[in-house]
Amino acid sequence: MRTIPDKSLPTSGLKSPQFAILFAVFCVAAICPAAQSQAPIQTITQPSNPNRPSDQEIIQRIDAAVYQRFNAVTGYTVREQYSLFRNGESNPSAQETIQTVYNRSTGKQYTAVAQSGSSLMRSAVIDHILASEKEINLPANREAALITSHNYNLHPEPGVVEKNGRQCIVVDLHPRHKSPHLFTGKAFVDTSDFTVVHIEGVPSQSPSFFAGETKVSRDYIKIDGFSMATHAEARSHSFLFGDTLLTIDYSDYKIDQTPATNP
Repeated sequence: MRTIPDKSLPTSGLKSPQFAILFAVFCVAAICPAAQSQAPIQTITQPSNPNRPSDQEIIQRIDAAVYQRFNAVTGYTVREQYSLFRNGESNPSAQETIQTVYNRSTGKQYTAVAQSGSSLMRSAVIDHILASEKEINLPANREAALITSHNYNLHPEPGVVEKNGRQCIVVDLHPRHKSPHLFTGKAFVDTSDFTVVHIEGVPSQSPSFFAGETKVSRDYIKIDGFSMATHAEARSHSFLFGDTLLTIDYSDYKIDQTPATNP
């Protein structure tokens, strides 16, 4: 096993601006509550549903759900499988399996448990993603990247859509300020509890003027009552690496929670 050191991971001269965007956005998605294509989204119009909360109530409930998870989860472990595909190839150019340990007081620690394929691609992409995610998950930085009304102008769309088998309200996300750790896009929130089901978008600020657009998405499932990432992907293009798809699959969660207090 190889433990990822606390210091910044090795910088490669081959790191591209596109990948700088890519790992910045993955860091955002990781702290906010596909290689295979998703089924088309079915829109169910509800123009006069008296049970639908007002837009302001929806925003308040999203904030409440995000902070409930933020405050309740004291730590977790998860196995993360990173796979890099280039130019439409079916086999990954590089893969790395990471054991992640998150602690609310200290942030994230990573241990590499398996590696294959190009060491150059792992160093140029995956190591930089992990280093950036470690930074944004430090206690002093974490709240600045949450999907809340403090960081975003949230605009719920009318109607309800089905996403990943769950009924969702789609919320347009517009950052209150430009940052590579915030993105412009959409969040799909469960109509029953306003937890995140899916997010997608592009960075609100590119780290480089010459960087092309990178599209990112992440799916979530409920584990022990909390919205946790299960699959993520980012598509990018650079002169050095061409068309690139990065996928991350998450498994084997073990979640630590704040003990409930007696009334």
